Order: sequence, then structure tokens, then C-alpha cells
Amino acid sequence: MHRPLCRLALLLLALSSLQAHAGRPLGTDDAATVGDKQCQLEAWYERTQDTRAWVASPACGLGEFELGLEASETKLPEAQKESAQSLALKWAPDVLKFGPVGFGAKLWTGRARVYPAAEEAWEGYRPVENGALLLASWEITNGLNLHANLGNARDRVEQQNARLANLALAWDAHERVMLFAEAQYQQRAGTTQATGLRLWAIPEKFGIDLTAARVAGVRDSTTFSIGFGWYGLFGN
Repeated sequence: MHRPLCRLALLLLALSSLQAHAGRPLGTDDAATVGDKQCQLEAWYERTQDTRAWVASPACGLGEFELGLEASETKLPEAQKESAQSLALKWAPDVLKFGPVGFGAKLWTGRARVYPAAEEAWEGYRPVENGALLLASWEITNGLNLHANLGNARDRVEQQNARLANLALAWDAHERVMLFAEAQYQQRAGTTQATGLRLWAIPEKFGIDLTAARVAGVRDSTTFSIGFGWYGLFGN
């Protein structure tokens, strides 16, 4: 595989483990959905030493399910760009809630293209990943929540499976401030450590996020992002 394609595969794996499209600002998903006939929009700008990415991720609820889309545009080194799209389905039914603990599941699939293409095979969109996660959330006390994910991602470029494990602690320090810290493990890609905050301009309706992340033991792997979440769109 050419060097740009190797870089693309690693980038997509890193992005998928962070978003497999968890609710901002966390990369770890919670065992909850946006609610029946409710919609939300999350978007952010992400920067590393070598890349710049713009991401938009709308989602809507239907019963106990949530359907989410994600589209990103990433500037890569050597004047290349990468466009990626993913579709995710999340399920978190009331029957799997036991007091302060809830469970759910998530499936996703993604595709991408690089331009200008390094190889003819990459001139159009190409499937790059499928995955599945089991989700768990525990409200330890009022305003303090623990989220955990276990699952598997299938790299369709390299034809390899990778185990996933995420753990996050989120604390509502104030009505308008949420702080979090998390670790996300992906087989053959290392462990990503992240921290950040959400500032609610309108509590539970519109928030602004700031995050920082790094891959443990990897130099120059720090990622910074800024984004927003807008909730309760088009709902009842």
C-alpha cells in the first residue's frame, strides 16, 4: 500500500474510534438516544500537527432507536484531501435500564475517498470500516456519570478486525459546565487519552465544546478540537 493510503487507513481508524459517533464532546458513547422524534446537530473543527478536519454529525431518534450520519473533510499532508461519510444506528431501550445503569448497542459503517487519488482504486468512494459496540452508562451520583463501550471494528482496507474498549467519566460541575476525561483503546492503534469540557450557552439546548487528546506513547499525536452541539431540533 502506498504511504498516503497507509496514512488514510490509520486516520480513518482513529476517527472511527473517536466518533463512531459518540455524542460530543466525548468519544465514548453513552447508553441513551436523542429521544423519539427528536433531532440534534453536532459539528466541530479538529486539528493535529499534520491534518485539519471539519466534521458535521446530525442524528434523529425514532422510538428507542437513533439514526446518525457523519460527514468529514480532512486536509492531509502532501496536498491531499480525504472525504469520509458514516452511518450509525444506536439502540438503548428502556427495558435495558436498571435503576442508575443502562445498556445499549451501536452499529456503524463508513466509506471514504482521497483526492487527488494516490491510486486509481481510490478515485471514488470506497468502504473503509464496519463496527459494533456494546454500551453501558452508570449514573454514579447526581451529575457524575461513567460510560463504557466494548466492541469490534472491521478495517475493510486492510481486511483486519480490531477490538475496541472505551471508558469515560463525565461530571456536571455546574449547570452550564460539563468536564470529562476518557481513554479509548483500539487494537494496533494504541490508547487515546482525552479531556475536555462543554460550556452550555443554553442549558441542554446549545453547547460549545473544547477538547484535547493524544495517543499514549506517540510523539506529536496531540489533537485539539472546538465544536458545538444543538439539541431538540424539529422535535415535539
